[in-house]
Amino acid sequence: MLGARLKISACERQHRSALLELARRSLWTHKHLDWHSAEQWLNREMGHVALAWQGDQLLGYIGLSQPIDGWSWIRLLGIRDGRMPGRVVRELWEAAEARCAAQGISNVLILMIANWLPAYLRERGFSHADDIITMSRIGGSPPAAPAMPLQIRAAHDEDMDSILRIDRLAFAPPWQLTESDMWQARRDASSLTAAELDGELIAYQLSTRQDNVGHLARLAVHPAYRRQGIASALLQRLIVDFKRQNLTELSVNTQLSNPASQRLYERHGFFRNGYDIELWRKQLT
Repeated sequence: MLGARLKISACERQHRSALLELARRSLWTHKHLDWHSAEQWLNREMGHVALAWQGDQLLGYIGLSQPIDGWSWIRLLGIRDGRMPGRVVRELWEAAEARCAAQGISNVLILMIANWLPAYLRERGFSHADDIITMSRIGGSPPAAPAMPLQIRAAHDEDMDSILRIDRLAFAPPWQLTESDMWQARRDASSLTAAELDGELIAYQLSTRQDNVGHLARLAVHPAYRRQGIASALLQRLIVDFKRQNLTELSVNTQLSNPASQRLYERHGFFRNGYDIELWRKQLT
């Protein structure tokens, strides 16, 4: 039986408990779900998950996000501890790659959070594409906000269509959020502010907090209004608002390949804190 191929099946509702139990118990797991818990993500994306079985024993799983303009993320990947890792990953990826071809997915990405993954995904044709860096800001006053006729206010539910539109204009795939992700981010946010110019919503920021640490999760400006100090105004307001709440530490993630973003945060007192994550990619033919 060891030479026989594993059985690969689509994840269905009756498999949900077994998958979640394996994800909880195994040390060989990868989870990158952004705004959703594993349970929430599975409820929404069950059809995008493949399972590997040996007999009636679940040996592994792989789950890809819904594609945006041909780009998709590996959101879930896991195998039973020590059980044929190379073989399980290989056969799961073969099934996932076939599904990608059927869905028109041309690029698949993964954040290398789990230290066991690189060797097995390198064998599958993935390679390092960029680094996600983390920057921190601790204490101090922000620079003065630029003088401009900009109204910054709390965002509301009725602003969400405009916010999602700006997000998709400001970020290229694969960094855009789906509508479901955006609404979940709105529910998790401790701060969501919108910037208006002449009554038009042109930018927003969304931040979260955990205990006494804040995290700037999204900052987006309509491309037609860039380089006018709008991102700085939103960031300055956020720092002031968090300081009033006695949150003196703030973090943000950006790409190593985006020096303009890094310069913006450096001007506001952020520094690289050394927590970097490799971004790997496979371009499909």
